[in-house]
Amino acid sequence: MSTLLKAIALNLFAGRTIGGAFTLLSMIMVPLAAVLKFIGLPILLVLGLVGAPIFLLLGALGLPGLLVAGIGGSLLLVVGIVLAVGLMALKIVLPIILVVWLVKWIFRKTKTAPAVSTDVPPAAEAI
Repeated sequence: MSTLLKAIALNLFAGRTIGGAFTLLSMIMVPLAAVLKFIGLPILLVLGLVGAPIFLLLGALGLPGLLVAGIGGSLLLVVGIVLAVGLMALKIVLPIILVVWLVKWIFRKTKTAPAVSTDVPPAAEAI
């Protein structure tokens, strides 16, 4: 069973480019980390909880320790930056979006029927 899991994981990572593997792992890790951070866990604990499976998976594939530490550390760095900057940006952008939406909702115009034009197009005049 573990050989099958290793083969699937190796196919997943070796069949893709390094950028694709980073993207796939980030797509899985960032929402999980955001939920854990939203619950109230400190950022280092969130990074530890998210990073442990990555380090174990990369180690189970048989990669050298330096490569495991480099790839895992860079992924955790990206997740940490996204968490720190993303939460700060969300606190700034969300109220702006809500205010703009509210103003548009309040001042929306009622839809009126389009005016019928009586002008004759130039191509019809030639006939």
